[in-house]
Amino acid sequence: MRRFLTLFPVILFLSSFSLAQENSRQSNNIPSNPLTGTIDTLFNYSDTVNIPAKNNKSTGTILTQVINKVQRYVFDLNGLNLELSEQLDTVEMSEKLPKIHLLARRIKDRTEADSQYLNHRYLIGMENLVSTVGNLNKTYQKRIQDRIDMLSGLGNKLDAIKSDSLFAMTLRDTTLIPAINSELNMLKKSLRTVDSIYLQQEIITAKFQARVSENTLVFLTLNQYLDQNKKRLDRQYWTKEINYPWEPINYAKTTNLPSVARESVELNTTLMKSYVERMWYIFLICSIILILVYLKIRSTIREIDNQKEFASLILDRVKYFKKQTFSSTLLILLPIFLIVFSKPPLIFISILSFSMVLASSLLVKEQFGKYFSKIWFAFLIPYLLLALSSLNWKVVYQERWYILLSSLLFLGMGILLLRHAIKSKNKYHTLIKYLALFLIVMEGFAFFSNVMGRFNLSKTYSVTGAILFYRGIGLFLFVNVFLEAIYLFIEHSKKESDVFTSYFDFQDLQKRMKGFLYAFATTIWLYGVIWHLGYFDEVYSWFSEFLRQDRTLGDTVFQFGSILLFIIILYVSTFLANNIAYFASVKDQKNASSRKQRLGSSILLIRLAVLIMGFFIGMTAAKIPLDKIAIVLGALSVGIGFGLQTIINNLVSGIILAFERPIQIGDEIQVGPNAGTVKDVGIRASKIQAYDGSEIVIPNGDLLSQSLINWTLSDKKRRVELIIGVGYGSDMKLVKSVLEEVVRRDRIMKAPSPRVYMQTFNDSSVDFRVLFWVESMDIWVDVRAEVMNAIFEKFAENSIEIPFPKRDLYLKSVPSNWQEKISRPGEDISPIIPDTKSEPNSTDENKKSSED
Repeated sequence: MRRFLTLFPVILFLSSFSLAQENSRQSNNIPSNPLTGTIDTLFNYSDTVNIPAKNNKSTGTILTQVINKVQRYVFDLNGLNLELSEQLDTVEMSEKLPKIHLLARRIKDRTEADSQYLNHRYLIGMENLVSTVGNLNKTYQKRIQDRIDMLSGLGNKLDAIKSDSLFAMTLRDTTLIPAINSELNMLKKSLRTVDSIYLQQEIITAKFQARVSENTLVFLTLNQYLDQNKKRLDRQYWTKEINYPWEPINYAKTTNLPSVARESVELNTTLMKSYVERMWYIFLICSIILILVYLKIRSTIREIDNQKEFASLILDRVKYFKKQTFSSTLLILLPIFLIVFSKPPLIFISILSFSMVLASSLLVKEQFGKYFSKIWFAFLIPYLLLALSSLNWKVVYQERWYILLSSLLFLGMGILLLRHAIKSKNKYHTLIKYLALFLIVMEGFAFFSNVMGRFNLSKTYSVTGAILFYRGIGLFLFVNVFLEAIYLFIEHSKKESDVFTSYFDFQDLQKRMKGFLYAFATTIWLYGVIWHLGYFDEVYSWFSEFLRQDRTLGDTVFQFGSILLFIIILYVSTFLANNIAYFASVKDQKNASSRKQRLGSSILLIRLAVLIMGFFIGMTAAKIPLDKIAIVLGALSVGIGFGLQTIINNLVSGIILAFERPIQIGDEIQVGPNAGTVKDVGIRASKIQAYDGSEIVIPNGDLLSQSLINWTLSDKKRRVELIIGVGYGSDMKLVKSVLEEVVRRDRIMKAPSPRVYMQTFNDSSVDFRVLFWVESMDIWVDVRAEVMNAIFEKFAENSIEIPFPKRDLYLKSVPSNWQEKISRPGEDISPIIPDTKSEPNSTDENKKSSED
């Protein structure tokens, strides 16, 4: 604004001067020419190419445009200068890039020097090291590339400004309009400054780009070298390396086992430090999680022990956490840590595996018994020595006899455990049997390979057999410890009244979770087998190629990977939907007294939402076109409408039930002849648990089409009705007062008050109708029985007759042979029936006696 006020008098003067010249030309009949106008008298052009085209604008308009351009370019150049001021952080790269280059060179030199002693563990370790350093170099490369892209955009803006004809203009007389002259000079100076900074930044960026590219080339060469050596070792893997044990030694004894072990320790320590520095935040998070979970479980056990009435009963079911809380907590998290850390070095995998073995060592006796525990601890030291030998980075053929002895020891261990598992009837020993068979096969093959001179093959299989046997036991304990932790949390969250039912809830939850946990543990175990055998890269490459290869079915091109991804996402969605519904139903059962706090049939909406979201996410992730699915569904709509009419009716009815909520989980309902408690509202059908314990599956369509009685829709109150009959000779006022006295009880509601009515005159009784209310449907049967018992006792005390069916027998005539006898108490007066079968015997006896 200040600049405009400064230039405004100049513009006004030039405008009036131009107008006077125009009037003079018109009076003298001189034609006007823009090139001979005032603008030509004010400016010179350093380059004729940049001279603007002819125009008929006035001088004031042109000067205004010049001033606006100057202001706009000053603003743009300030913005460019501000962006260029955010310089590339070259301090860290100046320090790290030479070190990266030097380390890459050293890795290659060392690998070439140790080419005769390479093994798969050596190459895997080098690949991890190269990957770690290479990722750092890629980070710098990305940072530099982002800087190059930014400088490219700024360069285009700078070129556009420099190409304007404004920077080729100079005033003929600098004293005429000094403000414009000052603005132009400042603008050109600012342009030169920005251009200089831009050029300097380009040079610095190009310098570091060259260093990063040089490192990238070194890593590319190094990766190719390592890959070639891996292929060479793969070819030599099954070939004979050394002589048979009974033949003379054919390998050089220049390698010293202690020196190799010392070098391996130093290199593994270096790798571990580097990995911890790179993944320090994950280590920190995992450590915090371990501490928090341990403290939570310990406090849960303490609270159960102090607060629960049946604490001894609860804790007696806990086998692991009661005595070994920290080991059990560690065993829960270690398998998860195995998959959390990306591309860990072999030393870190070994540390996690040995930690799992130590944690499992404190629990195996409780799970598998004393005999297995003795075998476990007896072979623990050979396991540790074999695991340490697997950390050697060089091939040391002097280990041959130790590997041979280890194979024999673990082969014997497998045979002992297999015999014990076959004799034992414990269901958990089935796992021991399969793991023992695995150990026997691996160690037997390792022993045979060692004898045949395949040392590296023998060592690989021997180490894999021992480590994966112990890991398999640890993963099995992981599943059981995880389920036990869930049981503890369920017990802790239960109320005292629910303490006996929580174990049954745990059994149901265990059935749901155990399959998933076993699948997770089996996957980790199989991954360990493939990784330790050295086949992971090959299996991963083959599997990836198989899944990503294009397949053709008619005109449709698809991949098995897309189908597998869709199935996995759909399975996960189903798993989540079912378990969310389960936990929500458990929560509803806890809040059974309050219908408003229950989710009820809304659980169905949650399940549908999760399934639909999973379906569309799976379709999107698998890149399945939705338009084709829509066409298929449209074509099948007619068939679905007729063939699946009942199913569609039930599905739609389920959605209506979810929105209208006439029933919820936990409601007491009656549909036709079926009555019970709602246990589940499904997509197609709902489950009702009858009062006799049976579960009735009712289609959702029937819940809407038939008359539905919901005893707990508004509240859980229940009216109880009794029909009590008394004899005609009873005092009716006394009967009514007795009945009114009986129903005045604590468990019977005072409002509405109980009522007693004389109901009906029957054939043999006068019926009274007793009506009273109870607070909850859960107790109405007990209260009803209590009231009926009290009525019976009170009637007996007050001599009130409860009539029962009687029958009078009238005899019109009595047979002549009947005799009336009066019997004494206890005397039997029943007539004696002669035994016709015994008469011949008596006759024979008479004959015999007469003969005598």
